[in-house]
Amino acid sequence: MSRTRRSFHGNSYQVVDIWHAVTTTGKCWLGLAVAMTVGGGILLVLLAGERLPPTWPGFWLLLCVLLATPFGLKVWRSQSAGILLDLQQGTLSFSADDLENNLHDILSMRRFFDHARRISIALHDIERLDNDTFSSGRGQFRKRRFALNLSGDFGSYQLMFSHKQKRDECRSLLTQVLRRTKGAAPSQDSNIAFPY
Repeated sequence: MSRTRRSFHGNSYQVVDIWHAVTTTGKCWLGLAVAMTVGGGILLVLLAGERLPPTWPGFWLLLCVLLATPFGLKVWRSQSAGILLDLQQGTLSFSADDLENNLHDILSMRRFFDHARRISIALHDIERLDNDTFSSGRGQFRKRRFALNLSGDFGSYQLMFSHKQKRDECRSLLTQVLRRTKGAAPSQDSNIAFPY
């Protein structure tokens, strides 16, 4: 289900992990719909109590699903675009998945809403690439997620992938582009540093 476009429009490359886009979109859409259904339902019961008609739960659920759909579509547009390397502009564009930096960002659910946003960084600002792997669950239910950490003048960002192959493909493409952009060959280590 994953796909890659090489030489996209001649001066750009795109790496799309469609399975990651589908699961992230589904989780965000469902999460918002459930939060609105539960939160709004409790508020309705507290405010209206017994005056609510017997069919209100079904109507409320449908309304919350419909209200969550525009946000789900925004997340889909952000996630399904994948990781875009624009050589003409010298930028790397990706979904802003991991940008919470402080307590306010966590409490305001910024990370959740940032899934619907994209950011761009200058390719020449990237100084280091590091592989990372996360595991959760046990036995048959063990899930692994793969990440590529970027660090440089912009701070650090983490690109998430559903498969190791997609992460390695993106890393290889970034390495080639950065070698051309920076004019220096990167280390062969699994964690690659690019000199200034």
